[in-house]
Amino acid sequence: MTQWFVHDYLYRVLNVKLSFEAKSPFRIGAGKSTSLTSPVDLQVLRININGREVQYIPGSSLKGVFRSVSEFIAKSNGINACMAGNECKDNYNRKLDDALRSRNLDEVRKILASYCLICKLYGSGSYASHIIFGDMFPEGDIAIGVKTGIAIDRRSGTAKRGALYTVEFIMPGSIFKGNITLINTPNYAIGLLSYVIKLINDGVIRIGGFKSRGFGQFSVNPMEINGEIIHNNKVMKISEVDIFEPLDEFDSEVNIADVGRNYAKLLERFRIAWDNYVSKIKHS
Repeated sequence: MTQWFVHDYLYRVLNVKLSFEAKSPFRIGAGKSTSLTSPVDLQVLRININGREVQYIPGSSLKGVFRSVSEFIAKSNGINACMAGNECKDNYNRKLDDALRSRNLDEVRKILASYCLICKLYGSGSYASHIIFGDMFPEGDIAIGVKTGIAIDRRSGTAKRGALYTVEFIMPGSIFKGNITLINTPNYAIGLLSYVIKLINDGVIRIGGFKSRGFGQFSVNPMEINGEIIHNNKVMKISEVDIFEPLDEFDSEVNIADVGRNYAKLLERFRIAWDNYVSKIKHS
C-alpha cells in the first residue's frame, strides 16, 4: 500500500469541474467600501480580469467551507480530527520543518503519518494540501441586488442611530463554475468531499455571509471528472480504467466501469468508500 500523504510520488490526479448554482441570494463580501462614489456600503467581492470587474467565489472561501464541514463529518463518525488544524500544527509542524531541513525523509514520513486525516487532506503550515480549490467564476451575466439593513444595539434591542447601511448581493439563479484538483487522494477522501457536496445540496451547509438571514444556499453539480491515474505501473486516463484501486489499508476499491459520464453516480460510489473507511477505523 502507498503512503499517499507523503508528497514524494504521484499516484493519481483528478480534476473535478463543478457548477455552483445559487438557490438563494448570497454574498462574499469585500469589506466596507471607502469609495465616495460607491452606491453601497458593503460590496460583493470582485476581481479585475482584463480591465473588467468580475464577481467570483474565491477558492480560499470554498476550501474553508469544505475543510470545516469535512472536520464536522469526521468527528461525527468518531474519526480523529483536530480543530482548524491547530493540534497538528502545534504538535508536528516544527518537527516537520526540522526534518525537512535535515532531509531526513524517513522522519518526514513518520511525522506526516501522525497528522489527522483532515490535515493530511487540507494541509497544515509546511504540509501542502492534497486538495486544491480553484476560484469559481460566473457563467454569463450576473444579476446584482441591493438590500438595506439597520444595525441593532444588542444591549437595548433598538436600532442604532445613523446605522442604516446598504448591502450588495448576488441574485438566485446565478451560476459559477470552477475546478477542484485532487492529488493522491484515497477513494474514501473523495467520498468525504462528496458528502460535503451532498450537505450543500441538502441545504444544511451554506456559503458566504448573511447565512442566518437566508443567504448562501447552493446546488452543486459535478460537470466533469477527468485526470490521470497510475494503473498496473502505467499512466492512464481515468476514462481508460474500470477500477479506482485502494491507496491504503483502510481504502476500498471503487468500480467505475458502468458509470460513464454520470458523475453524480460516480460520487455516490466514493461515498460508499468513505462509509467503509469509517467502519474499518472503528474496528481497527
